[in-house]
Amino acid sequence: MSGALPGPETESRSDRAGPVGVRHMRFDEYPYESVAWLYDELAALYSLGRIGRSKAAHVGGIEAGDRVLFAGVGRGSDALLALWRGAKVTAIDLSPAMLERFAHRLARAGLEAELLRGDVADHRPDRPYDVVVANYFLNLFDEARAGEMLRRLGQLVRPGGALLLADFARPLGGSFARAITHAYYRPVNWIAWALGFCARHPILDYAPLLEPMGFRIRSERRFPVLFGSNPAYVAIAAERIA
Repeated sequence: MSGALPGPETESRSDRAGPVGVRHMRFDEYPYESVAWLYDELAALYSLGRIGRSKAAHVGGIEAGDRVLFAGVGRGSDALLALWRGAKVTAIDLSPAMLERFAHRLARAGLEAELLRGDVADHRPDRPYDVVVANYFLNLFDEARAGEMLRRLGQLVRPGGALLLADFARPLGGSFARAITHAYYRPVNWIAWALGFCARHPILDYAPLLEPMGFRIRSERRFPVLFGSNPAYVAIAAERIA
């Protein structure tokens, strides 16, 4: 599908019955409809380009012919990189405006992808993907929902496949590292929460979540904003081994 947008019926957005303890957990509260037109520009400005660099770092792990799912694809800059490498891309987002902008970029580039409007928690493909990408997606949710969404995304990866993640990086070092990281991260998290774009939460620690899911971290690359190691963004590549 190139340049055509799916209707809302493509993916349902109802409450779901999930695992015990999260039966009424929802993942569809945060569509970025109102900021679709400048989201990438704001991200680039705030991160001094590190968000884009961390997304692009994943491209080397995607091969021609790979079936790749992008969760919360947004305007699709990272998905375009995968398409140029010959991947077969499925892209899901709640925001029609985000998908419309991605569709226009596909049309200009002469590329095709499957675009799905809705909640990725409802996505039920015929078979697992070779690669699932969640860049700056899980940081929308509080810790409990982020962990549950990560598990759901992991279930969409075939054994031997990859789960690629980009997010804010946890501090590397002692009290000063924690202080400078929190000074950088907390204001934007509170502002985004106040505007209804995400939950309030600490920076997610992925390592202890991935191992019980049967994933092994294959690489972890940091992208410091300025000098030193903090604050930073991180690109994580994890392989499903079970």
